Amino acid sequence: MKNSPRDSFTPFPTLRPLALTLGSMVLWSAQATAQEAAPSPAASAPAQLETVTVQMQKDPAVLPYAMLNRVLTQLQTVGEGLVRLDFKLLPKDDQKPLINPKLALSTEDRYIPIPVAADGAFVLPLLPQAQAKDAEVASNQAKGTMRIQGLLEINAKPEEVDMKLVRRIMRVGHSLRTEMLPFYLRWLMPQIEGLKICSPQAGWQLEWPEGGQTLTLPLEALPPSKAPAVKKNGKNEPDPRPFCTVLSGQERWPDAAKLVAPANSKLSVQLSR
Repeated sequence: MKNSPRDSFTPFPTLRPLALTLGSMVLWSAQATAQEAAPSPAASAPAQLETVTVQMQKDPAVLPYAMLNRVLTQLQTVGEGLVRLDFKLLPKDDQKPLINPKLALSTEDRYIPIPVAADGAFVLPLLPQAQAKDAEVASNQAKGTMRIQGLLEINAKPEEVDMKLVRRIMRVGHSLRTEMLPFYLRWLMPQIEGLKICSPQAGWQLEWPEGGQTLTLPLEALPPSKAPAVKKNGKNEPDPRPFCTVLSGQERWPDAAKLVAPANSKLSVQLSR
């Protein structure tokens, strides 16, 4: 009896609560082993794809899709389009890279492959809540070899930032905790303390018109870390943006004060420790 695509993927059970999902931003680890046969097209006939067999093993550390779907759906509403969760598939051991990793979303009547980019990035499909409750995420990776990370990112570019946007982001950050989590679980999710701007070199400033002239205010850099580094291809490399500053939205500068940042700057959220 031939297995259907859905039968090829075994669902992952849940162990962690929603609050821990948002608080840690490390959303799950997956596992499985896979064998795949390549398609063999004929010269004078349409190509026929051979059967793909994927053997799965359960991983008790993975969160259910229904919970992830609810988080992403609420994030779209509460987040007002200002923030998003970016997912990335990473090896648990940096010395053992993943080989041909695959993800899929499986429901009672649908099988949805999830494309995984070369750097491990992927987009988790959203479903209506009625369909999401029975959907499950599956992977072809061996047990204990991978982890899936979710990071809260800003949907804005440095040149779009002014103090009005900073204050709006801070308001959204407060709403994420108060509207998505009950009060007794909010301590698990760190607070957003500000908008962080990191650059290859210092030199940020705010500019705004006042009294017929343009006022300029330089911004101070955060104390530098001893050895700023980032992970790339499993190795520690110098951080390309080691200089950072933070805007909390509580500053007394006007909403029209616009950020001027060095080239190749990156925005992120500053979380409480």
